Amino acid sequence: MVVAHRADWRDAPENSVWAVKKAIEKGINMVEIDLALTKDNKLVLMHDKTIDRTTTGKGQVSDYTLEEIRKLNLRDGLGSKTQMHIPTLEEVLDITKGKILINLDKGFDYINLVYPMLKQRHMLDEVLFKGTETYPEFNRKYSSIKNDIKYMPIIRLNSMEGWQKIKEYLDHYPVYGFEFTIGNDESKLIDFRKIRKKGARVWVNSLWPHHNAGHEDDKALDNPGVYQWYIDHAVNIIQTDRPAELIRFLKTKGLYNP
Repeated sequence: MVVAHRADWRDAPENSVWAVKKAIEKGINMVEIDLALTKDNKLVLMHDKTIDRTTTGKGQVSDYTLEEIRKLNLRDGLGSKTQMHIPTLEEVLDITKGKILINLDKGFDYINLVYPMLKQRHMLDEVLFKGTETYPEFNRKYSSIKNDIKYMPIIRLNSMEGWQKIKEYLDHYPVYGFEFTIGNDESKLIDFRKIRKKGARVWVNSLWPHHNAGHEDDKALDNPGVYQWYIDHAVNIIQTDRPAELIRFLKTKGLYNP
């Protein structure tokens, strides 16, 4: 599976309607998007704590009502003003339903708004939540909804997390998979095949070297074979900033099914 980080932001502004549409056009399996809340409690897509970098405005999302923030324009990856605007989560769900999966970053921050919205739209099977909690913490916080949602624990191998945390989940909860942060080298790497044998997916980000022991996206521009490392280590979900390059490589191996 290929996951487009902040949607397909190389072809459109990050976290925009068109970034999501471009990901659908490319046959990408999942888009990762980020949430923030306006002054009048409307969920919109925004990654940063402020809107300064990605829009023509200044300040925080919470400084604006939805009507006010919609008057601003999104900027592209070069910082140039576009004609696109900050979308609401509802707008994006209208586009993605039945077409592409969503990884909802910061989804738990606004779970009281997100959960009923997804339930009403019959989209709980199309959205992935993630978190860093141990299983007891997760169970305590989300026991009332845990069996309705798709959930992926984050395992920070580079911070000495490992099999104990993994085993707690495997013993008590049907996880969608596990996301791993490996570090800048392979000294903390574990055998992902053992997890795959348990029926769980393995997610590793190809974004920056501290996620993947130095097997990051930018190296793929000169050497697409850098993605072979993920295949060799039984990774079957990759979140990327270069979905076109990753898809092209996977197709050469007969491993891509949009």
